[in-house]
Amino acid sequence: MNFSLDHISTLCKYTGISFTAGAITHGAFSEQRSLITAGIGIAIYLIGGVLEKYAHPDKEHSWTNLLAVGVVASIGLGFFTGGLQHFPDSPERSSWVVPVGFVMSLVALYLMADKSSLAGSGAIRKILTYGILSSLMVIGVSIYAGIYFHNHPIANHHAAPAASEPSKGHDHSTHRH
Repeated sequence: MNFSLDHISTLCKYTGISFTAGAITHGAFSEQRSLITAGIGIAIYLIGGVLEKYAHPDKEHSWTNLLAVGVVASIGLGFFTGGLQHFPDSPERSSWVVPVGFVMSLVALYLMADKSSLAGSGAIRKILTYGILSSLMVIGVSIYAGIYFHNHPIANHHAAPAASEPSKGHDHSTHRH
């Protein structure tokens, strides 16, 4: 094991997921900056995956898992974590982003799993039961949180104060020149 290479690969993978989450939460791919940030995040994630292949040459790492499934996992985790962070200021988006990200992460992890370890003893049934029940729970909590934050809005941390808003502690109606 090459500790430094293992650390760098892990750092890159989590950084890539973080960039992807940031792109999703701070623009939902609606602006060019968010697309660029997501692209950088996916590229960093892939670099981490390649470095992981070199850090653990004895482990089987298929290019399909790294390139296709790894990107799905990265985007799914980005959706999930980013949506969780921004429920209060964007409940409508978070209500669907969090469950979609959760399901994407489930599917990606299943596709990356060692299929020989899933053989026998009802492993597939346990995975399906877990996947269905946990997904239903995440969907239910997301719907509840979306409704709650829609009905109880808080100040959006992205919004600037309105220009017409008087400064606190200064009553403009009694001020005379």
